[in-house]
Amino acid sequence: MPPPPPSKGAGKTSDPKQLSQDQYREAQELEGLFKVFAKLDRNGDGKIDADELTFYLKYLGHKPGKHEVTDMIWEVDENGDKAVQWEEFKTMADHVRHDKKGLEPRKMFNLAEFMMVDKDGSGSIDLDECMEILFRRYGKDGLEAKTAEFMSLDTGGVPGEEGDNAISFSEFLAGIAKTEDKSATAFHYSQGMVATTAEENRKLMAEIYSITHPTAKATKRLSGSQASQ
Repeated sequence: MPPPPPSKGAGKTSDPKQLSQDQYREAQELEGLFKVFAKLDRNGDGKIDADELTFYLKYLGHKPGKHEVTDMIWEVDENGDKAVQWEEFKTMADHVRHDKKGLEPRKMFNLAEFMMVDKDGSGSIDLDECMEILFRRYGKDGLEAKTAEFMSLDTGGVPGEEGDNAISFSEFLAGIAKTEDKSATAFHYSQGMVATTAEENRKLMAEIYSITHPTAKATKRLSGSQASQ
């Protein structure tokens, strides 16, 4: 069963002057996020799996890397079922929205944000829609500089001529990477990195144990030799 649509009562505030404005904005964002989730959840079972995510990335003309899809899900998947439930999807967006230090993983959020402004579902966004995303991320003061950084990306236009106004998802990811704070010290794990690190740690601990417990290793060899006789 697909999840129920978001409640219109979300986002209450104690300031009466801001109540209706903040509540309306939160409700609009939540509704847009829910539409994105429903679009990715092609079979309507209430969760987004790797096949569904891969399908839409390819629809956007984006060729995902070897571990890109699994990492996108892994970053959001809190219950370990290798899929993304609505509550996990909503929590992911909320965490990123309130992240001021760039510590939250953003692979899935980048896709959600792109789809939210791609309201006609064309698979691309224009400059105005892109600026809407940059405004949400960096505010009014940082908008001009971040837009310039984003648009410095070569999107394949002919030199000296006005470029194509349509921005694909792949171009969006490359442009967003240009706007990110290069001085940020955040380090993001991926599923592949964690698995590799765990295996390396296991081998290292085994090696340390063999050095610190040589008698145990010799006894084990002796026991094996006697058992074979």
